[in-house]
Amino acid sequence: MSVTATQSSTLKSLLGPAVAPRPFDLAQPLNVIRIVAGLFYLPHILFKVFGMAGALGFFAKAGLVPAPFFVGLALVVETIACVALTFGLYLRWTGLLSAGCMAVAAYAVFATKGAGWLWNLGGVEYLTMWAVISLAIAYNAWKQAARA
Repeated sequence: MSVTATQSSTLKSLLGPAVAPRPFDLAQPLNVIRIVAGLFYLPHILFKVFGMAGALGFFAKAGLVPAPFFVGLALVVETIACVALTFGLYLRWTGLLSAGCMAVAAYAVFATKGAGWLWNLGGVEYLTMWAVISLAIAYNAWKQAARA
């Protein structure tokens, strides 16, 4: 086997399957949770697009400066997570990407509102749940690959 073929095989095994098996089989509870986790990014993306002034102000207040760069980065990361989680693409990595995005969001909430837990009082409860769900999605994708 050539070096290039070995590297290609290693990369494929590291990336995992491009599409999850039966990604829209709603009889599988984790598929439903994954799809919802992906779709829940839509309001966050739309807020940043249509409420850019508010997004820029929040990011600046959180210390994520230059704010335009970080808002743009958030839009890219959230869009990738939205599409990939919704359609079951590269779940090993998009689950981790989503969890990382929620960790940064939790930091931003702490930086702007202080330490709080309850989501309805501006805390990080919701973000933590979303991060744990994202990690469970990634874990499940790695586990499925180990079984195959």
